[in-house]
Amino acid sequence: MKHLLEKLHSQDYHREIVGKCAEQGIQWHFNPPAAPHFGGLWEAAVKSSKRHLLKVIRENAASYEDLNTLFIKIEVCIYSRPLTPLSDDPNDFAPLAPGHFLVDRALLQLPERDWTEAPSNRLNNFQLNQQRLKLF
Repeated sequence: MKHLLEKLHSQDYHREIVGKCAEQGIQWHFNPPAAPHFGGLWEAAVKSSKRHLLKVIRENAASYEDLNTLFIKIEVCIYSRPLTPLSDDPNDFAPLAPGHFLVDRALLQLPERDWTEAPSNRLNNFQLNQQRLKLF
């Protein structure tokens, strides 16, 4: 590990990497971790997701498993949002979504019952998670 770290921090190795990337036309744009204003579009999506998630969860306590399930379903929802049409054919309604870049196909979710109108104090954990997802 020590040898690997020394190699990674050496200037010769750095120049070699930069040279190989330049040959292939790769340009680096760095986003410092302490500067969220550098990543405008995706940081706005993160901010929006956080705001909606906090509104959905409110003061209701949730277990780790419930939150994990909710986050995974929200992730599918976010990665399923349409970006642009896949083809120029007007009869083809399939959009390109971020999920295509992850798994080469659209992420699909089975339809579930809508619990948004039901009072949350009458729902079990599963139904409450479905309600939170629909509200998100």
